[in-house]
Amino acid sequence: MNKLRFYILICLVLPYLAAGQNFGGHRTGYISVNNYAGNTVSSAITLFLDGQNVVNMPNWRISARVTGQVPVDGKVFPADKLSLQPHSTQGTANPSPVPGVSQIGFYPNVILNTSEQDLVTRSNAPLYNTNGYYRWEFKFNLAVLGGSYLGTLKTWGEYQFNIEFRFYNHNNQLVGTLPFDHTVQVKPLSGTPPVQNNFSIVLNGGARNGTLTLQSRSDYESGTSVTYNEGLTVNTNAAYQILVNASPGTPHFAYGSNTIDLDVLNVQLATATSGVTHLNPVTLSTGAQVIAKGGTTSNQNRNFDVRYAINVANKDKLFYAVKERTGTTTFSTTLQYTILAQ
Repeated sequence: MNKLRFYILICLVLPYLAAGQNFGGHRTGYISVNNYAGNTVSSAITLFLDGQNVVNMPNWRISARVTGQVPVDGKVFPADKLSLQPHSTQGTANPSPVPGVSQIGFYPNVILNTSEQDLVTRSNAPLYNTNGYYRWEFKFNLAVLGGSYLGTLKTWGEYQFNIEFRFYNHNNQLVGTLPFDHTVQVKPLSGTPPVQNNFSIVLNGGARNGTLTLQSRSDYESGTSVTYNEGLTVNTNAAYQILVNASPGTPHFAYGSNTIDLDVLNVQLATATSGVTHLNPVTLSTGAQVIAKGGTTSNQNRNFDVRYAINVANKDKLFYAVKERTGTTTFSTTLQYTILAQ
């Protein structure tokens, strides 16, 4: 029996960087806050890819994470109160112009964390150039989110931190890293501290690059599964629900032009935390489905195991996909996890 392997949550099908290609950028490096509503600096960060001659790079990915935080009076600026929003693109390439934000598929608002958060998981537009010099630039707004937490920080405190950007190839190999130093200065605050619900969700370790491998006849006939222990973490101060769906940009498991329907896979969360409901498996689709509900975590981390399993009811689709194939074949899609208030 041939092997059929699923890649979950990542679809970074992207050739290695061409010789002489650069991943770089520049930033303003400073943002001040004088109101509980927060502040946004337009085009605060510019990333670029440039090089010479021919390049054809589909499905590329860029991520960001906060590192190197410097405390003020024992406190660091909370990483999840920073966000990046795509502003615009510009540059030059032959023969086509640089695609826009929506053509690439950058996420509209990415709340940062000390773990990696994707700015784009699987670009809809390949980095493409047929001859000569090219330069693609991506501009991002940097926002400090509003909230009552600002009042707990030191007035005139300058909170220093680093944002590290990463560029990956199709084998999930790191091929470019770009660190930027930044400072948030908290001035005397005006306005009224808002009542604010806080929600965060993070995928951990192997759950970000999930793989489910079918390697025997029994796996096809009876199904198989993989579980990532503590693969998902939530932190809230209000009742929440977690949803999962396949990205609309990847409506199938795909291997080149070959596809398998999403409904061959079930997704399920598990946790030892009491009071969590709706932990039944759901059959994957592009429509968001609730896979967990719970009360507030009181701003404490709560971990879930993430389980992917073959939906045996649709096993015939797997047999058909590999009937004429030899060796290991990898079909992939991209999953999205969302946390919302109940």
